[in-house]
Amino acid sequence: MSHAKEKPGEKTPVKTRIGHVLLELRMVLPGAQALLGFQVAILLVDAFDRLPWSSRLVHLGSLACVALSILLLITPAAYHRIVEQGEETEHFHKVASGFLVAATLPLALGLSGDAFVVVRKVLDSTRAGLIAGGVNLALCFALWFGLSLAARGSRRRAEAEAVGA
Repeated sequence: MSHAKEKPGEKTPVKTRIGHVLLELRMVLPGAQALLGFQVAILLVDAFDRLPWSSRLVHLGSLACVALSILLLITPAAYHRIVEQGEETEHFHKVASGFLVAATLPLALGLSGDAFVVVRKVLDSTRAGLIAGGVNLALCFALWFGLSLAARGSRRRAEAEAVGA
């Protein structure tokens, strides 16, 4: 699939955009599933029971966030089959894109919560855990949303200048 448009100003066909969003969903889903597997597996280790109660609650919340992220990532497939009956529509592209972006929010929270738990355990410091979790969350939002929104703004300004020139 080419990222280039056929001609300047020409919109990418919906079939191509749907292919892109489905590929993006398939890229994110295995990582989220692997993280969920590790989160569940850690519950079976004796050391988990020795974590402070607050860390266990944060881990539970993180597990719930990652599970929610996975549900959001899988939903477009069911929606496509049930609602769109496999048809490639602009509406489906919007729905799938919305679920993909929505899934990154709980994924960021789940990653950050577990970063807190791990760093708190390793360094035996709640403060270090909070810093690690906060930095992780800030990086997720900066890279996933800040960078993307800034690039979109730059692109729109450049397109507006090109039209005005």
